[in-house]
Amino acid sequence: MPEFNYQNIKILQAEITSDCNAACPQCPRNVYGGQTVPNLPVNRWTVNDLPKMFRSSFVANLDLVYFCGTYGDPLMNPQVLQIADWFKQRNPSAKIGIHTNGGVGKMQTYRDLAKVVDFIAFGIDGLDDTNHIYRRRVKWNQVMSRAETFISAGGKANWDYIVFEHNQHQIEKARTVAATMGFSEFNIKKTSRFLNRKHEVMPYQPVLDKRGKEEYRIYPPSDVKYLNKEIEVPDQDTLSRTKISCNAQRISEIYVAADGMVFPCGWLHDRLFGPEVESTDDHVSMKKMLSKIGGSLKANCRYVDLQDIVDGDWFRLISGSWGGRHRLERCAVMCGACINPIGAQNEQINYKD
Repeated sequence: MPEFNYQNIKILQAEITSDCNAACPQCPRNVYGGQTVPNLPVNRWTVNDLPKMFRSSFVANLDLVYFCGTYGDPLMNPQVLQIADWFKQRNPSAKIGIHTNGGVGKMQTYRDLAKVVDFIAFGIDGLDDTNHIYRRRVKWNQVMSRAETFISAGGKANWDYIVFEHNQHQIEKARTVAATMGFSEFNIKKTSRFLNRKHEVMPYQPVLDKRGKEEYRIYPPSDVKYLNKEIEVPDQDTLSRTKISCNAQRISEIYVAADGMVFPCGWLHDRLFGPEVESTDDHVSMKKMLSKIGGSLKANCRYVDLQDIVDGDWFRLISGSWGGRHRLERCAVMCGACINPIGAQNEQINYKD
């Protein structure tokens, strides 16, 4: 099994905050669109944190830095512009990108970001009458205003469109709106999130209020060309045997969370918080791994040198599990040879190229 190598890292996925303005029902930060998971810590990076977290030589070696959190939206961090500029100043040739729902952030921030970042990917899942069905608490008109401000200031904007049954009929109209506004790309996403946090296939997504009462349901697209055909769960024996080819390892990427914890990818980060995942074998296994290395702070680049984490026991324990029958199921589902839900979801998106 090949090992991760700090010297070879080319892509940094950065969760610069775990705070979010929205309540998307398939996001791990909340319970199906309702209450925020009770034990989720809310953290954010500051510019002053960065020299302690990342050596200049590490930043200089990167090809891409993109702000995209497991739990948070980057524009909820009031220093998003300063953080982006910090990376750009230290590596002008690196591509800097942001993924946001577009429902938060000052207009001036978007104008200023247009001069610093290489792209912003706006997650807009429909038009004025549908986007809020999934992007709860996000106002479509405000998203459009922010996107227009960013584009008018010279920024490159991408429109990422997750397809559901309720918005599949609007794809071509949304594509026309995107072209008229000056979006550079319009990307269809065949969502993998009807494979829930316990890796069970869901025929629909119940959407709950903060009291846990169902408000409505979201369904996958009925048009087969927008379905993610990799949403299936092989039996446990297959998952325990399938060859794991870690995508993060393949493209030389790491993920750093808002609190400073380091992972190969964000798909492992979402195994830590929330009542649904805390009962899984993956959660228990990762807690045991962290205990073996001396606790979670040993996997946190606010406290331990990043190279010691990537080249050390934490990453070795993760990759070492792949060769046995007691591997992390999350790794088998996301990067196993038997299914490829994320590859199918993002087949049209090339921002990492």
